[in-house]
Amino acid sequence: MDLNRHGTYALVFSCPASVNAIAGKLGPICLSSGYWIYVGSAFGPGGLRSRLSHHLKPSRRPHWHLDYVKHALRPVEAWTTTDPVKREHDWSRLVSALKGASCPIAGFGATDCSCRSHLIQMTRLPGFSGFKKQARRVIPAHGPLFRYDLTQGPFIA
Repeated sequence: MDLNRHGTYALVFSCPASVNAIAGKLGPICLSSGYWIYVGSAFGPGGLRSRLSHHLKPSRRPHWHLDYVKHALRPVEAWTTTDPVKREHDWSRLVSALKGASCPIAGFGATDCSCRSHLIQMTRLPGFSGFKKQARRVIPAHGPLFRYDLTQGPFIA
């Protein structure tokens, strides 16, 4: 898959210990230990490669809510699509509906939309195949979906 293209992504993180932070204008937040999925879209310059690269390295100047907490998170997986339609809102709803999902931080990554949150907490590591099956069932015109293992070293050069 060409990561230079535009698309939608979900980053799956593990959070080994609780994290307290001030997430910009969102204010104080707390991420408890467990798994978290951050959903977004990359339709600007550089496409998916640029956005994922930003989210997977430290930020000197935080811009997105995730920038304020990613230092305490361990990347596990990236799920992507180069579907030309922005799917971040659909994906947020789909991930939120997975068994064991909750959205304890309202507005995270979702200040410009009506979604409850683009950061979803999971009680256990979510399965990509179940998400993929659900996405195709709910959105029949959905483009191909891809999964990347982020635990095996550098993902983006």
